[in-house]
Amino acid sequence: MPNQSIHKTLKLPLLMSLLIGATSLNGCVTKPKKYDAHTMAGFTDEVLRPDAISLALKKPLSLEQVRQRTLAFNSEYARSQAQLMTTLRNAGARGKSILPQIHANNYAKWRNNANASVGVKVDDLSDSMPTDFFTAQDQTIAISSFTASWDLLEIGLSGFKSNRNIINAYKTNEQNHYLCNRLMVDVENAYWRAVAFEQAEKKSAWLKNRIAFALSLSQQRADKDPDTKLQELMFQRELIDINRWYQSLYRSLVAAKPDLARLMNLPAGSEFTLQAKNLPADLGNLDKKTIKNLITDAYKNRPEIRQSLYQSDLTQLKNKEDLWRHLPAMRFFIGGNNNSNSFILNQNFVSAGANLSWDLLRLAQIGKTKRGGKISLAANKKETQILASVVMAQVMIAREQMHKLNYDLTLAWKALSVQGQITSDLQTDVSAGKKPETYLVKEELMRELAFIREQMTRAELHTAKARLSQSIGIIPQCQAPTTQSAMITFPQMATSSVEGN
Repeated sequence: MPNQSIHKTLKLPLLMSLLIGATSLNGCVTKPKKYDAHTMAGFTDEVLRPDAISLALKKPLSLEQVRQRTLAFNSEYARSQAQLMTTLRNAGARGKSILPQIHANNYAKWRNNANASVGVKVDDLSDSMPTDFFTAQDQTIAISSFTASWDLLEIGLSGFKSNRNIINAYKTNEQNHYLCNRLMVDVENAYWRAVAFEQAEKKSAWLKNRIAFALSLSQQRADKDPDTKLQELMFQRELIDINRWYQSLYRSLVAAKPDLARLMNLPAGSEFTLQAKNLPADLGNLDKKTIKNLITDAYKNRPEIRQSLYQSDLTQLKNKEDLWRHLPAMRFFIGGNNNSNSFILNQNFVSAGANLSWDLLRLAQIGKTKRGGKISLAANKKETQILASVVMAQVMIAREQMHKLNYDLTLAWKALSVQGQITSDLQTDVSAGKKPETYLVKEELMRELAFIREQMTRAELHTAKARLSQSIGIIPQCQAPTTQSAMITFPQMATSSVEGN
């Protein structure tokens, strides 16, 4: 009967050993996969970008709709949000720090002969070897234990860990804010350039036909009258040069709509149109603030500044934690035990104990730890100063660029207005037969060139305005509280007795 009971006790450890062994051997039969053109044949856009969702509406998109779509479906922003959620979960795990470490252990042993030993009576004080042998252990035994232990030093340091998790959550949220600002500037730039592209695209085919007609007509006149050949060739060269200039500006706008599709995470080949047809001219209140007020606003609102300050706070916490780790470590444990050895009187029992350890050599390094902490904190403060200088320069540059582009837009609009009058007057002369039609084609091309330059300058102006908003950290779409940022409602960081001392 005792042997049958012992064999039953061994069943669980044996089954667990077989399961773990089978799982471990599974790694031996696997091999790495090589990716090449053949194995990548099935990787379509739907497979590699499963989160690329088509537009729900087929109507033209407004700028605000593009912004909302970007924040909802952009892959880079979604990854950043997932990282924020991870830090939020870690920040809410403060209560787990004071829970004990719990270990369950099951130990089985077998030998092919008896584990015998020599025994002697307590009152036998002779020096002779006893003649009787005794055993104190079965051939097969199983030992089980369930132990809970507390590390007092780690519990004391749990306040540092909790505060560090909270600060990391704050810091990650500021990283999201920074990414949002950058994405909104990219959207602003791509949207208005795409508007300019759509306006230019409407006349692209018509303009090519007009230029081909003018070149053909000029060549016919040159062939008929050798005296005008040089003049006609010079006209053709001028027309071609103007067209090349126009086409270079036109090509610079081609990437705008693909950029918008990328930002909105649209499936490959998605077609969409834009609601806006003309770029607005209102720059808002940013143009009315002084440079000093703008820089002050930037220091107050820029997420990078707050990130740097959070990093300094993390360094301070680490310095305090490093100092407290020079203290002795004390661990308490309590647990229940079971031993199948039939020779033991009490096979089930509860055990408890304590362990105190102190690294005395580490204790002598407190001065070095303090110096290292001061150096790290000074480096963080210096990085904050450097970042503040960068922010100041960005604000000043963005403001000057906006003012310069505002003046450039005035010139571009004036050039477009003048060119429109020239083309209109020349069209009247051509209709009356006073001027050849080839001259009208050249002026039409000049008018479209002036138009595309005006549109591009206007797009650059609004991008500069968005960059100025980014440089002072007040992009409206990123100021509104999101679901994730609203969840960061942590209480004031814990101030444990460890920190108080």
